[in-house]
Amino acid sequence: MTRVPPASPRVPPRPARRRQPFAWGLTFARRACVLVAVAVSVAGCVSMPASGPVGVISATPQSTSADGDVIEQLPAGPHGTQGPAEIVQGFLTASASYPANASIAREYLLSSVSRAWNPGWSVTVFSKFNPYQETLPPPKDHGGQVATVDVSGVVQSTFNGSGQIVSAGSQGGTAGSYQFSLTKVGGQWRISKPPPARRLLTVQQFADFYRSQDLYFTNPSVLPASAEQPLVPDSVFVPVGTPTTELVTNLVKALLPAGEGGPQSALLQKAAGTFPPGTSFISAAQTGSTAIVNLGGLTRASMTVKEQVSAQLAWTLATPRATPAAVAAVQSVELELNGKPFIPPKLICNIRQTRSPVQNQATYACYNPYPSQPANFSFVSHGQVWSRCGSEASVQHGLVGPVVSVLHPASPAGLQCSDSAPVPTKSVTTPAPVQGSGIGTPSLAAVSPDGHHVAVYSPGNSDNNQLSIGTIGSNAKLNPVSGIGSGVTALSWDHNNDLWVAENGDVFIVPVNGQAVPVSPVPADVTDLSVAPDGVRIAFIVQDGPASLVDIAAIIHGGPTAEQRGSPSQALPISLTVQVGPGLLQARSLAWYDADDLIVLAGVASPALWVVPVDGQESSISQPAPIGADSITADGNMNALVAGISTGGGTLAVSTGLEGPWQPLGVPGQYPAYPG
Repeated sequence: MTRVPPASPRVPPRPARRRQPFAWGLTFARRACVLVAVAVSVAGCVSMPASGPVGVISATPQSTSADGDVIEQLPAGPHGTQGPAEIVQGFLTASASYPANASIAREYLLSSVSRAWNPGWSVTVFSKFNPYQETLPPPKDHGGQVATVDVSGVVQSTFNGSGQIVSAGSQGGTAGSYQFSLTKVGGQWRISKPPPARRLLTVQQFADFYRSQDLYFTNPSVLPASAEQPLVPDSVFVPVGTPTTELVTNLVKALLPAGEGGPQSALLQKAAGTFPPGTSFISAAQTGSTAIVNLGGLTRASMTVKEQVSAQLAWTLATPRATPAAVAAVQSVELELNGKPFIPPKLICNIRQTRSPVQNQATYACYNPYPSQPANFSFVSHGQVWSRCGSEASVQHGLVGPVVSVLHPASPAGLQCSDSAPVPTKSVTTPAPVQGSGIGTPSLAAVSPDGHHVAVYSPGNSDNNQLSIGTIGSNAKLNPVSGIGSGVTALSWDHNNDLWVAENGDVFIVPVNGQAVPVSPVPADVTDLSVAPDGVRIAFIVQDGPASLVDIAAIIHGGPTAEQRGSPSQALPISLTVQVGPGLLQARSLAWYDADDLIVLAGVASPALWVVPVDGQESSISQPAPIGADSITADGNMNALVAGISTGGGTLAVSTGLEGPWQPLGVPGQYPAYPG
């Protein structure tokens, strides 16, 4: 993946709360260490939250164990002196920790409404609440007294009924408003109309009471015979304290096909696969650290399909290991087919396995959506395209792979991290000249994930020969791409060896043997893009006036094949985009770090790197970037981060991890990119 970022001013966001392995059955009793109890009384216009006694409870968004104290409101039930605004406020405080305090929240509702109230996992997250607006019309001649309370503020994120991100607001946020209707019964106010199937939380409450969990869908972009079968992750947020059986049930149902009662992924609905058609949910249970899932409709399915379903369950439900605070964590899964345990084949992922009905993530290693391994990064320098091994282990010792030619490697394995002796990072050995390929002077280059193809953009060439693609080899000959002119700012390959191109704000897809075809629909004014390692999700930097936003979308591979794409009407479609990185406005360059996170370069005067979760959580600052950095590339925790620096005629720097420090490379270069 490689890109040229825009040059607008950048402002970094606040630090974020990070995703952690999911814990089952955590209760708030474990979190409640009350040190102080104070009665709170509020009148007139009020701000949320302020209901119930104030206490100090152990709570942390970083893990499921206690990690320091935060001030939270301990909910209390209503009493007779509260006005409409106070009733609404008390309800929101109690419902924030649903399901743990659901019974208290229901006390604020009319009895007829209480029975039907079931907010599920739908949430609107506010970064700021306005004072509540209470309206008390004159009492009617007949009937009880009524009131309305308007709750409004700045919305940061919204999540649907299955806990999936719908949108994440920009730094300024978006306005949101909900109206509560209340009725006076027996001299006390009660809510007669809460927001339908939705809860309203502050950013802090959401971080305290929700945890992120990945669902894993099948990958239509991978051939069945492929050695790797990466699943496609899609995050949902689940309420802390949800009973284990309910959690397992809801997560499994989210993987069911349409029409079988399970909520579908908003992002991946047409881009990734659920369980096979006809699959039905029968039951879920837990024995020790094993979740037992009983499904129907699969008895006649092939062994490959059953294995795939078992892999989805293992990756969705199982965690690699239990933490001390998560005694009941699910570490393995047993798939039952109409009550009979599924016995997998002897070979899974070409590895001989014990034929046990109990499976875990290690059983299905080839389904890993982002297996990190040492890789070469490419860059442009001296009018050519070069490559170096960026192994994190080598960079830790101040070493980096030797420089090799991308267009004319010495051997087919030349672009792979090998046993070639690494050299000191500050080595200034000038790359040996190689025979030209008639491509002009490259400014951008990208190598495909399989290492077989390369794309080169040379803006100095004629309009019809600025972007070229071809097969890598000792006699490599690149072919010009028609339909692409000047103004290319990003290149990224997917697993089908289709090249994605950002040009003058538009997005095109270029098959290896075809011409550029516009992609639709896409956001306006895309300046950077990067296809995820799973080949299904794609991230964009979108210029929105003076701001640069980060969006993600899904590639719908069920559209026309590469051979059929010959007109805009046959372009490969993508899903509607979802904005991520709330508060992150001034993005310059991005790359996928792993299956769940982007690395984003932001800032001009003081550039910095930010970790941006693609599930809508807040971004967190990683480390300052080198002064003058204008591009970034990453490839998991087995490889160093590589930054491109525009000053000094174009230089590169590497970092051993998200915390730094940076080591300058002696060989000049620009716009580094790991394969993809």
